[in-house]
Amino acid sequence: MIFFKSKLEKGIDFLKTGKYDDAIGHFSQMVSYDPKDCEAQFSLAKSYFKKNDIAKTKENLLKCLELQPNEEIIKEMVEITNLKKISSDQHYNTYLNFSSDGKKIIFTSVRRDTNGDGRMNHLDNGGIYLIDSDGQNERQIAEDSYINSDCSFSPDGKYAVYLSRRRDTNGDGKIDNKDSAGIYIFDLEHGNEQLLMTDETYNKKPVFTPDGQSVIFCGWRRFGGNSGIYSVDVKTKTIKELVPDLYENTSPVISSDGRWVLYSSWRDDTNGDGKIDIRDSSAIYMTDIRNRQTTRLTKDSYDNSFPEFSSDGKKIIYLSRRRDTNGDGKIDSLDFSGVYVMDVESKISEEVVSDNFFNKFISFTKDEKNIVFLGSWRRKYRIKGKDIRDIFENKGIYIVNVKTKKTEMLVSDKYFSSSLPQVSSNNKLAYLSWRKHTRRGIFVRDIYKLPSVFELKEIIEQNL
Repeated sequence: MIFFKSKLEKGIDFLKTGKYDDAIGHFSQMVSYDPKDCEAQFSLAKSYFKKNDIAKTKENLLKCLELQPNEEIIKEMVEITNLKKISSDQHYNTYLNFSSDGKKIIFTSVRRDTNGDGRMNHLDNGGIYLIDSDGQNERQIAEDSYINSDCSFSPDGKYAVYLSRRRDTNGDGKIDNKDSAGIYIFDLEHGNEQLLMTDETYNKKPVFTPDGQSVIFCGWRRFGGNSGIYSVDVKTKTIKELVPDLYENTSPVISSDGRWVLYSSWRDDTNGDGKIDIRDSSAIYMTDIRNRQTTRLTKDSYDNSFPEFSSDGKKIIYLSRRRDTNGDGKIDSLDFSGVYVMDVESKISEEVVSDNFFNKFISFTKDEKNIVFLGSWRRKYRIKGKDIRDIFENKGIYIVNVKTKKTEMLVSDKYFSSSLPQVSSNNKLAYLSWRKHTRRGIFVRDIYKLPSVFELKEIIEQNL
């Protein structure tokens, strides 16, 4: 039996085999015969994109929009354009966080080569900026005279907290990420900055408590010691120890009622090398801030990390690394983690995302029915029955339903790589994204719906 390919399939074959000029000629002919052929028009735009003719790509995408494309074509369009860009991908942006109402984003942005090495990247100083989540009203609150990082809002949105490295604290003759950072608070209404914690100790991961009265942070307060978890009162600057530095503790998050601090901690020599350090497996713990009573939620049979509370504090999500997924004979940071949900009271957990894939940066959606996360591609290429996966491949952003385990892609990894997805209270997703020859821009999309034709027109015009 002989099967004849359609004209569209013939053109797609040209695309798949890299014959872009043939594809352009073929789809141009199809469009000239039928100017209302939306698929042919989009395929023509895609052919120009593959050939890196951005002007023609843009022109033909806009023509395609006039033909009212269906949902599948719109999904493919945003693979090419990405979603709404609110901060330029000519900057190196990072450390982004939403305000509690989801209307503003705070972030660090590197915009010049401050260390004189001829490049602009994470080794340069970054200023701290605010911007509306629709991309309007950008405002700088901290200059790039220093290394600023780990920025976030107070619950009422009136203050920002961040780390800033301003001195050569380790005496090596330069100021860089190896130096200690002070914790600073910025009054967004009055434009005043104040030092909350000095850089005499090494501080990390500052975050406001839900009442806004204190900041919780990790701190190394003894030379050669471990990191404890502390709180500092914003007004009095009184410091309280919440979790002692007997062991290494990291990634503290606070329950919405302000009662519990959730974190990872290394407390056993799980690899048998005679010492306890971050090369061992970590367990997840929860400490009552009022009386310092601590509950271990997971065992350290596996490496468990980056826990997050549900809004009611009854569940947590976390990453758990349990297998040698890359087949190198050991379980370490190059292996993949599964995503798990645990009921805090019963301590019963279940895997909701398999460790067949790279997973990171997990967050509940507002209704807690779904989890948004960064992930590697879900396609499977097999050689001799074995999946071939690379931890350094492009990453997309996904959403998984907690009950059904159904996973869908929110941001494609086909032409861009992404990182640091952040979920807002009003179902927006902000993330970093880049492709070859760009740095890290900030992009935003609605979690549950695709952009309208009007929004997509704006995206095409601004992103390409």
